[in-house]
Amino acid sequence: MLSLTEKARLAVRVWVRFGLVTVDLRRKALPALVEDLADTGGWRAPAPYSPATLSNAVHRSLHLGSRRPRCLVNALVLFRLLREQGEPAELLIGLPPDAASQEAHAWVELHGRDVGPPPGRYGHEEMARLP
Repeated sequence: MLSLTEKARLAVRVWVRFGLVTVDLRRKALPALVEDLADTGGWRAPAPYSPATLSNAVHRSLHLGSRRPRCLVNALVLFRLLREQGEPAELLIGLPPDAASQEAHAWVELHGRDVGPPPGRYGHEEMARLP
């Protein structure tokens, strides 16, 4: 369990990363953005959290009422937070097995395991994996 202060600090980290991701998504192609987010320049987060804690923090912090960012933005924020902790997170993009449209979905994996953010893989088939 995180204290109220720890929750607030983590929420601020999530919102700062959200701002950076949102701006950079408009300026950079996705592969270049993921490469930039993966490179933390050796900086490490002061307090490491479990992947589940970070995933829940992204989901809860960015979900305001009925509004929430698209899955790609959520996944990019979680990807960056995990990379800041030195985790070898990967961003995945996929489609449902019987895709009738181009509605893709994004999620993050760590050591081949779906870590979210919710709803995570959600039954989608991997189409792209970005380190």
